[in-house]
Amino acid sequence: MHAIRKNSFVIILALGYTFSNAFGQSDSVSNALISNRSIVYESLGRLVREAKNNPRLKAADAKAKASFAFEKAQKSLDPPLVGVEFYQAPVSSFPNPVNGQMEYDYSIQQMFPFPGKLGTMAKTEQKRTEMLLSEKQTLEQDIIRTVKNGYFELYLLDRRIEINRETKNLFRNFVGIAKKQYEVGIGKQSDILRGQTELSSLDKDSIVLVQQRTSMQGMLNALCNRPLATEIEFIPEIYPLLPQYDLNALLALAMENRQELRSMQLGIQMKQAERAAAGKDYLPDFMVRGMYKQMTEGNDYWSLMLGVTVPVAPWSLNKYSSGAKRSDAEIQIAQSDFDNMKNMIAQDVNDALLKMESSTERLKLSRETAVPQARQSLESAMAAYGTGKQDFLMVIDIQRMLVMAKLDYHMAVMGILDSQSQLERSVGLSLNEIDRSIERGKQ
Repeated sequence: MHAIRKNSFVIILALGYTFSNAFGQSDSVSNALISNRSIVYESLGRLVREAKNNPRLKAADAKAKASFAFEKAQKSLDPPLVGVEFYQAPVSSFPNPVNGQMEYDYSIQQMFPFPGKLGTMAKTEQKRTEMLLSEKQTLEQDIIRTVKNGYFELYLLDRRIEINRETKNLFRNFVGIAKKQYEVGIGKQSDILRGQTELSSLDKDSIVLVQQRTSMQGMLNALCNRPLATEIEFIPEIYPLLPQYDLNALLALAMENRQELRSMQLGIQMKQAERAAAGKDYLPDFMVRGMYKQMTEGNDYWSLMLGVTVPVAPWSLNKYSSGAKRSDAEIQIAQSDFDNMKNMIAQDVNDALLKMESSTERLKLSRETAVPQARQSLESAMAAYGTGKQDFLMVIDIQRMLVMAKLDYHMAVMGILDSQSQLERSVGLSLNEIDRSIERGKQ
């Protein structure tokens, strides 16, 4: 009996050691968990930097460059038309155009848009290029957000793998105690079998967790455009930063820094430039044509022709008036989309802030109440089981409660990290940039 009590006491000590790092006194945080932050964020920072090699970003950059090239093309005149005419060639000389020819006409013709038309069309493409660059930055932020979300999912998987490993060690000790109790006649063989069954179940869970981690690792590697099998190191446990923000301050920053808003503003300016170009369609274009006539007999002479388009002709007026009306409607659509985006961004910021606050409360409740209580219950149950006063099945149930409490705590940590990433995406700035911007606003 003395040996059994001694073994159960060892298990209780092991429990206290296992959970003391993460769940010590409610008003203190392990220095190791705090120092691990720099390791975790350095690892995450490397992934974020590599995510800028994503093929979609490269495609978006090439699209912006193509638009810039087209912008330069819009500033140029159309190519001139150069021609040679073999005038009054005898039919009998066909197909030789120079046999018996009476004259040769050499001409050059050039169209000149009304002054200001080319500049207006070039401005449209300039705004399109700026909009595409802004969309590229939006895509980059989306990819970074996805990388961070995947990394924090990986963080939670590593915690689950850690808990699984700790729980297996604990059940091995449970089985050891059950065997010793059975040997001295106060235990049950069914307790040994239950413990071994739990170990088998944990082994299965371990296989699934490893597979999930490998899958998540592959997704992150794909986002960063690197080989899928590239190893992402084990993520240590951390205690997250718990900043507090004012919703109104965050909304003001989001309206200034969200790339979607900038992109849509540029889109409105592009539509306005298109409307200005449509208005200039009512103005005429000019055509100049010069010709030199080389006569086979007699004196050579030259001619000059000046032409002008007439956009206000009754049979062509609708073409240009319809274009102007369409541009007016597109400006209204773009403005409405812009106003709707502002509302959506405000909702995104509010949602991210609420998630961060609720996850913080959940973390504090788990750390200060749920986990310590579950741990104490298990220690008490183990002590009672060591003396034969507690049923083994009850010990298993209480141990499961402790595992659930720990998982809930780590899910709260992951929720805080992910909601902070969501807040960064919603505002368009990193947390450090948000803090600096708020401080500057107070000065």
